[in-house]
Formats: sequence, C-alpha cells, structure tokens
Amino acid sequence: MSTEAVYVEVEPEIKHKAEEILNRIGMSYSMAVDLFTRQIVLRRAFPVELNVPELKPLCLGSMTEAEIDSAIQEGLDDVEAGRVMPLEKVREEMSERYGFDF
Repeated sequence: MSTEAVYVEVEPEIKHKAEEILNRIGMSYSMAVDLFTRQIVLRRAFPVELNVPELKPLCLGSMTEAEIDSAIQEGLDDVEAGRVMPLEKVREEMSERYGFDF
C-alpha cells in the first residue's frame, strides 16, 4: 500500500499534549491523522461533533452530591495532569497578554 505525505500545521504545545495522550493508547500522531481521515471517508462527513459547550458557573446549591464529587475529581485530575497554574502565573500572563494589572 502506498502512502502520501501530508503537512499539517498545529501549535507545538497542542501537538505535544495530543502525542502524550496518543502514546498512552499506543497510537502515533500519524496513525491518529490517518484514522481521522479514514473516518471522514467512511462516514462521508466530519467525524467529530462540533459545538460550543455551555459554560455554567458551579453553584453548590443546584448540584447533586454526585455532581459535586465529579467537579472535585475533575479539579484533582487537572492538578495531577498539570493543567493548572498558580495564581501568580495567571496574573503575569493576563498582564502580558491583555495589559491587566491586578
């Protein structure tokens, strides 16, 4: 089977994060792109549902115990995976990017 090279531009940090996840499931970035392309052909459509998630602030009074537990676990998972940053870093980035002074 012959193949054709494809050039895709992706932000380095996003590609790195994707590669880390794909490596954990035993898949290369190239394999993921190939799989995505095959799904387009098989479905004759874009294979991922695209939508804008509804962002709701958390309000303990309107949440079940299971929802609270899930939100706490999500936060712990984010900390463990390094998807959070200290407040000082957030302030620095907001100041640099948007000129906000805190």
